[in-house]
Amino acid sequence: MFARLYGEQLRLSLGQAVVIENRPGASGMLAGDAVAKAAPDGYTVLYGYNQPFTMNPHLFSKMPYDALKDLVPVTQTLTTAYVIVANNDFAPKNLAELIAAAKRAPGTINYGTYGPGTPGHLLMELLDERTGAKMVQVPYKQTPILDVIGGVVSFSIEPFASAIPYVKSGKLRGLAVASPKRIETLPDVPAMSETVQGMELVGWNAVWVPAGTPQEVIAKLNNEFVRITNSPQMRRRMAEADSTPTGTTPEAITQIIRKEFDEWGKLIKAKSIRID
Repeated sequence: MFARLYGEQLRLSLGQAVVIENRPGASGMLAGDAVAKAAPDGYTVLYGYNQPFTMNPHLFSKMPYDALKDLVPVTQTLTTAYVIVANNDFAPKNLAELIAAAKRAPGTINYGTYGPGTPGHLLMELLDERTGAKMVQVPYKQTPILDVIGGVVSFSIEPFASAIPYVKSGKLRGLAVASPKRIETLPDVPAMSETVQGMELVGWNAVWVPAGTPQEVIAKLNNEFVRITNSPQMRRRMAEADSTPTGTTPEAITQIIRKEFDEWGKLIKAKSIRID
């Protein structure tokens, strides 16, 4: 959705046709590979998310491109939160009760994820490492949220935008948000860090170009994307999707990627998590 919104505004400001091509698959690597191998002239841009750059290099024994060298970050456009959502009949009502229940009966509480190595799975592995609460992952190819409602699995970790309608309607209960602090849209749902210090998972979107793209082209694209990010129209659309606009410099998003790359790398290595 946001790629198309940016594309329309870029078309107007740059006077260029902008074609949005969806390349899903391989945990985001199909799209990344297509852009990494494109001509570094500023005419092929990746609008993607954090996992292919901060998690995938540690999860896969071989990638078709070097995530830190073959693609250059232009700007981070937005951040978004994750929510732990539970079946309404699930006994624990918050994160502290969930941890306590998992410690009392290790390996008996199951949770749904979008697959091994995805952000939700890694978040629960981090919780396990910090607290000793051992729970069982049930991987899904698509969202497990309907099975959470049905009680097939006890809870899942959902992106904020997809979780909100179910929590607001009462179909699911929010146990915790994985953002650094509580979120205005769900003021009664505690942040994970209120129970376990430093526990958070922030998703984000960003823009990349092939390595070798001239600096003046990167600067021009950065200016355009940041301008659009800060426009009232885009900020309104992001708010509707419960996302927070950022609009960083190339240097700032590069630092974010390297920091998260190191942090997730330590966890993935310690837990011996592999996808292939």
